[in-house]
Amino acid sequence: MSRASSENYRYTDEPLTESAMSGAREIPAWLVSLGAHVGVLFVLSGFTYVTGQLEEDDVITSIVDEYDEREYKFDVTVADVVGNDSQVNSLSASQAAAKVVSQTNPQDQMQQELQEDILIPEAPPVNDIAQPPTADLASVIETTGATEKTGGVEGSLDRMTFEIMNSLRDRETLVVWLFDESGSLAPRRADIADRFENIYGQLDSLNATAGIKKGRTAPLQTAIVGFGQGLHFYTDEPITDISKAAGLVRNIQNDDSGEEKVFSAVGAVVQKWRRFRSASNRHNCMIVVVTDERGDDFSLIEDVAALTSKMGFRVYCIGNSSPFGREKGFVRYTYPDDYTEDIPVDQGPESPRMEVLDLPFWGGRRVDSGRISSGLGPYALTRLCAETGGLYLITDDASGRTFDSTVMKDYLPDYRPIRFYDADIAKNSAKRALVAAAELTRQNSINAPQLVFRADTDNALRTEATEAQRPASILEHRVGQIVAALDEGANDRARIREPRWQAAYDLAVGRANAVLARSLSYNQMLANMKVAPKSFENKKNNTWIMKPSGEVETGPAVKKIMARAVEHLSRVIEEHPGTPFEYLASRELEQRLGWTWEESYTNYAEMGQGAGNNDAQNRVLFLEVTDPTTGKKKLIKRERPKL
Repeated sequence: MSRASSENYRYTDEPLTESAMSGAREIPAWLVSLGAHVGVLFVLSGFTYVTGQLEEDDVITSIVDEYDEREYKFDVTVADVVGNDSQVNSLSASQAAAKVVSQTNPQDQMQQELQEDILIPEAPPVNDIAQPPTADLASVIETTGATEKTGGVEGSLDRMTFEIMNSLRDRETLVVWLFDESGSLAPRRADIADRFENIYGQLDSLNATAGIKKGRTAPLQTAIVGFGQGLHFYTDEPITDISKAAGLVRNIQNDDSGEEKVFSAVGAVVQKWRRFRSASNRHNCMIVVVTDERGDDFSLIEDVAALTSKMGFRVYCIGNSSPFGREKGFVRYTYPDDYTEDIPVDQGPESPRMEVLDLPFWGGRRVDSGRISSGLGPYALTRLCAETGGLYLITDDASGRTFDSTVMKDYLPDYRPIRFYDADIAKNSAKRALVAAAELTRQNSINAPQLVFRADTDNALRTEATEAQRPASILEHRVGQIVAALDEGANDRARIREPRWQAAYDLAVGRANAVLARSLSYNQMLANMKVAPKSFENKKNNTWIMKPSGEVETGPAVKKIMARAVEHLSRVIEEHPGTPFEYLASRELEQRLGWTWEESYTNYAEMGQGAGNNDAQNRVLFLEVTDPTTGKKKLIKRERPKL
């Protein structure tokens, strides 16, 4: 402040001048500075500076989801063969089936490290199954079937070796071998045990190069588990001794209950070793199911698929192909006397619900539809493999007709959760009608009618014709219901876009109308024969045989049905070559839709004689054993095993 100014502030008795009063009103300098800074800040606030930030979809909270174990409960009898059940606290891995977060993302890794100390306590054992919330079930799964034909056990194990190697290159791995304990699987279990050392021998070099970090477990750990009616943990905890693992597999005892609770077993394995997917452990986990059936508890697929996908376990299956459009396939079984028999077991279907009619083939070349391969595994197991990122490896294909997998890739079933499958069916009356008609044939078996008739007297012929007409009339009624059910979906057939559904619907309409036409003309042929029995051209003959023919002894209504059958079957053959649909349509058209009579001779006097001395028949029905007391051989009734 200037000297003149300071003098204005000196105390004086003199009144202030106008100049002095003006100086007293000046603003202090600090206040001016404050105002200037506030103004600058106000101006700067109008500018926007964009910083890099994660988009909403990229925000990762954790690989660990809050997991309520009570939502996934598996009723399975567990027996630990070695030691006791372990009680552990562990983390759940966040791996939703519809969207898997990459574990190689640095942000993901950071979030994992932040969760190292989070533990979710294990709930006490429970005995019932609770349906998980709808939100936890997989919604849209991008999958095309996840099936490979490997050419036997050796090929399947080579493929699994490749999968394990790839897993080990990524990180430490737990492999759980889950063996079906049924008697039919004994040869396959033995083959795998014999090759165990070879499998793991190929992995040794990778283990050596990977090294074992100080304080960490071995890169590859193995567990052996068996299932049937119950569940057996042959290794209470994973092991690294492969020779011990092979011995455990060889010593698995057969389960004679005839039950295979494979889905309960998968769920229990995930529960027991889910700690290997915790944020502090972070192993890759693989479950290798070895079986030859679909599993009796396949209805648990929704629960188990949701749990297994959520916890990050990949499921592989070394199994059999499913018969095309059928529940029953066949397993070759060898009895103690080395007699072999093909025993029907549950191996299908390959689709969520039945989509193929179960109708007989009359006359002509016999077609065993249970031996036609779908080229795929049973639906539930195949879906579980696909949904968890694994593979279904077809080790044993059907003994009958098989098809090129490159052709069948366009005819794969719908592997989405069943609720989506059912919703899709509900929108199209043709699909809905097909599934309803297929279910009708499954609930009420339809058998081929009698085609050979005794006619040494007219009374014998009339009696046999009358008896044959009774089941034929039932057949005619049931097939009529099937045709009517399919007709309800005719208007929506043009709206079907999937080749599988197109082929399945046309095949069903063609076959149902063909069987109905044959049934109507069959009944008419028998009625005519009863009214006016035909005479034999060769007087020695005494038997009439009904043979397929292009001649039709019926009116225009039946001919119209025949024309419709030919139209749909021909469409299947033309539009879907190289598929099971085309094969069945061709076999149907090989036999003419009408009937004619052919005469023959039968020695009725000798029929039934000597049946008790038929060695081949005895071998099927009886097992020859030696009495341990007397040393004498005797025949006992052969008991078919429960597989």
